[in-house]
Amino acid sequence: MNELRLYGTVGSSFWDEEYFTARQVREQLDGMSGPLTLRLNSGGGIATEGQAIYSALRAYEGEVHIIVEGIAASAASLIAMAGDTITMTLGAIMMIHDPASWGVDGRGTEEDHLQAAKGLGVIASAYAGIYAKHAGISVDEARAIMKAETYFDGPAAVEAGFATSAEGKGVASAPAAFDYRIYGHAPTQLLAAASAIQRQRPFSAVLAMMAGAAISTAITGDHTMANPPVSAETTAENDNQDDRKEDDTSTNGETTASESGPAGEGQGEDDAGDAEATLGADAVAILHLCERKGLGVGPALEMIGRGLTCAQAAAELQGTQMTITNRGPRARIQRDERDTSRVGMTGAIQAQLQGKRDVTGPASAYMGMSIVEMAAASIGHRGPMRNWGEKEQVMMQAMHTTSDFPAIFENALNKQLLEKYQLAAPTYRQISRKRNFRDFRPMPLVRTGDFPTLQPIKESGEIKWGTFGESREQALISSYGVGVTISRQMMINDDLGAIDEVLSNYGMTVALFEESTFYAFALAAVMADGNAIFHATHGNLASGGSASAINTDAVAKGRAAMRKQKSIDGNTLNIVPNILLVGPDKETEAEMFVATITPTATANVNPFSGKLTPVVAAEIAGNAWFLLSSANPCWIHGYLEGAEAPRLRTEEPFGRQGLSMTLEHDFGMGAADYRGGYKNNGA
Repeated sequence: MNELRLYGTVGSSFWDEEYFTARQVREQLDGMSGPLTLRLNSGGGIATEGQAIYSALRAYEGEVHIIVEGIAASAASLIAMAGDTITMTLGAIMMIHDPASWGVDGRGTEEDHLQAAKGLGVIASAYAGIYAKHAGISVDEARAIMKAETYFDGPAAVEAGFATSAEGKGVASAPAAFDYRIYGHAPTQLLAAASAIQRQRPFSAVLAMMAGAAISTAITGDHTMANPPVSAETTAENDNQDDRKEDDTSTNGETTASESGPAGEGQGEDDAGDAEATLGADAVAILHLCERKGLGVGPALEMIGRGLTCAQAAAELQGTQMTITNRGPRARIQRDERDTSRVGMTGAIQAQLQGKRDVTGPASAYMGMSIVEMAAASIGHRGPMRNWGEKEQVMMQAMHTTSDFPAIFENALNKQLLEKYQLAAPTYRQISRKRNFRDFRPMPLVRTGDFPTLQPIKESGEIKWGTFGESREQALISSYGVGVTISRQMMINDDLGAIDEVLSNYGMTVALFEESTFYAFALAAVMADGNAIFHATHGNLASGGSASAINTDAVAKGRAAMRKQKSIDGNTLNIVPNILLVGPDKETEAEMFVATITPTATANVNPFSGKLTPVVAAEIAGNAWFLLSSANPCWIHGYLEGAEAPRLRTEEPFGRQGLSMTLEHDFGMGAADYRGGYKNNGA
């Protein structure tokens, strides 16, 4: 099971706290397949980063199971909506609100503010659409929840449709480090959880940093809108409240949700003035200074947070030309290091087999390594590999020890074998229906007409009970296998081209094996009544005297015979053929018969033109031809559930003769019903 942990702020770090970005998430997903468990604990962050992460998770091919640990607020709550299942752990909180932007000093023309509002409206509408779809509510209802800045515990989130389950047992996780004072209605427990953040950097510095991110957007276009949903007036009011708390012991240092809400009338102008004082010209100048030096936003925000003047910042940066990015701890996007190594090596080997060079995710770290070098890395080998003997010794150790390399190499080969196998297109899949087997026991087959037909209901309201017709047909599945050897020369020489050729040959060989095995059974199949599938007693075999070439009269007789077939209960089935199955000797004749040609006379009209699809199987010898219905197939084929392709399995450790493996495959088939086909022995 793949697992990611998204802990911290979405998109950037404002208080030296943990954070994660959309790019990091995409890189991790690139190396994964199958079900994914994502553990989420985030107070929010940059709105557009949250939307990008949501999109990346929705595009992931496997199932996504999201577990909210602690909190999923703001942009993080949108990320949670990407889950096929969303579980709220004990004590977890989800918060949904309107995205917001911070400006600097309140400056900007009317047009600037209108454009900013328009941008926020676009983001809010996108968020509302996602929330509405997941919860099964209207977009307007979702917007109302967002505008109210709504907090949900586990059961409430489930009831509202924003989660699928809530855990009632276990140990509650602490909310992610975040200064929840930036939200207008944060509950008391979240405000208390922000104390560590508050000690790290004063709230006024946080305001500067948030505003600084917005300035950078205007300067460079490299950063997206920040996501704290309160106004400058609210922020200043919170600062004033913090000052008052030092003198008011009755509050015991606690802040209620209402205290962190919007400021009342009459205070806005003074509070905005405080914000302007905090965000003076020095902050803007430092941002421009760092931009000119190519340092990005991170160092600028750090210096603004320390309260440096522009002159002090210039003195620190004198002579500096290096680029600094992503200040603060990186995201806690974690998997077990061993799992990441496995995924990376597997992806690198497969990419090298395919001739790819530009890859992302964990595989990129191993693309420059040979097979032997990856084997050495898997066992922690640090010594030299200067000659054949030393390389072989490393390979022997990697294959004989408890290292992961045998499984890594086997997995990469299996992925490549699957790709080669899927490129094959055996014809039997066009005339047979796929039904997988749960186990190796015979699988009973339900035939056309086995389900009882409807009966008239009398005035008394009595409904007659029908019975299923007896079906004795069965399908069987068998296991097949053969030994495969990857020579030690191929592995030590890193001859991936030769290995890929071996896999290509085996992928095609398995498909051809299925083709020949299927037709050998299908054309000679015997039904439960003891007669061949195509037999006069079944009404689906042209008599010897009427055997003919493929022409209108012969095909018309076959179609009529199929339409007249009756179910087990004696009901006419009216089956219509749409496939013309032939062997190589009849291929041209079949193609000419079904070709669309505009006739010059009514007598030359071919009523079957465009109604039959020719399928050519090399296993059909002679002149015989068949009419088949894809809607009522005569045969079924299938695989063991969970093993729908050939697979390689390590048989012996690496030795003098190379890496010995077995190629195994489970494949089954059965004759389901004779009514969907008709045979003419041809002429």
